[in-house]
Amino acid sequence: MDDHDDAAAFDADALRREYDPEARARALQSLLVEKELLSTEAVDRIVATYEDEIGPLNGARVVARAWTDDAFRDRLLDDGTAAIESMNIDVDTETMDVEVKANDPSTHNLVVCTLCSCYPWAVLGLPPTWYKTPEYRSRAVRDPRGLLREDFDLDLDDDVEIEVWDSTSELRYMVLPERPPGTEGLDESELVERVTRNAMIGVDRLGGGYAASDGGTVTASSKKLADLDPDRPTFEAPWQARSFALAVALTEAGPDTDGVGNGRPWKTFQRRLVAEIDRDESAPYYEQWLAALERLVVEEGLLGGSVVADRADEFAAGDRTAHEFVDGDPHGHVDGDGHGHGHGHGDSHGHSHDHH
Repeated sequence: MDDHDDAAAFDADALRREYDPEARARALQSLLVEKELLSTEAVDRIVATYEDEIGPLNGARVVARAWTDDAFRDRLLDDGTAAIESMNIDVDTETMDVEVKANDPSTHNLVVCTLCSCYPWAVLGLPPTWYKTPEYRSRAVRDPRGLLREDFDLDLDDDVEIEVWDSTSELRYMVLPERPPGTEGLDESELVERVTRNAMIGVDRLGGGYAASDGGTVTASSKKLADLDPDRPTFEAPWQARSFALAVALTEAGPDTDGVGNGRPWKTFQRRLVAEIDRDESAPYYEQWLAALERLVVEEGLLGGSVVADRADEFAAGDRTAHEFVDGDPHGHVDGDGHGHGHGHGDSHGHSHDHH
């Protein structure tokens, strides 16, 4: 069977039913590393970058600068991408622009992505869990006032107009909140701590003086949507982090990946993600993400569908180890007694097994 036939015969839904996401993510990474389509180091760096370096603090810095510098505010509202990049924040301009919408006493802005989860990663990090839910994506457009009041405890006066901005793969939106009263004597660094991630999405409004103390990650409570615990990790399981990083590494989006990208624009993955979300909106988000990734690698001819299924079976059965998941070592098998035959590469490179 050639690659075209293998892609046509590939059944991602069957793979989903038969194997847990951990086995599937391990299969994909180990095979892609073996074929030298990406490196473990590139995947590690992407995970670490999005967990530790890219986040709402960047957006909070932008907001605080706009509050204290009128000229910067004007540039930000005129050309958000250029103004943000002037603060040494890297926006992937080949795949997206960022447009900033300012709140005022009579206008409140709300950001959503009705297709999937398009979001200004460079300034806000990865989207919160609730942002990706079908409930938020549909209700933000259909009943934004009710959504804000019932799910985020934000009860706006009837004379405040709500403008909803639907992000796309090319254009991402961010809200510039009003500066809270009583902060006139604070400098830029102190103001950063008063900006919340939710205010930059538009489900929080700082005009009432709500203050965050962690540089933009404190959020309001929600009564109906997914848990908004600010201490909730970016990725709740290692396979989620790996699946995310594999998709970024295989496209032109995201931080530098050692030149790995194979010329595939982000849209090649995003189209499949949108299709997966449409196929089953009730599925967990990163399950949808992983299924889209599986379709990408097979349909783009990077891996054969039967090869992916066979490798997932080996991981699910315990015939391959977590060591191989990390390093893609073809010698990392387990013998009949459960003893691995790997050569310790994971430890020598400083990788802990599944620590992400």
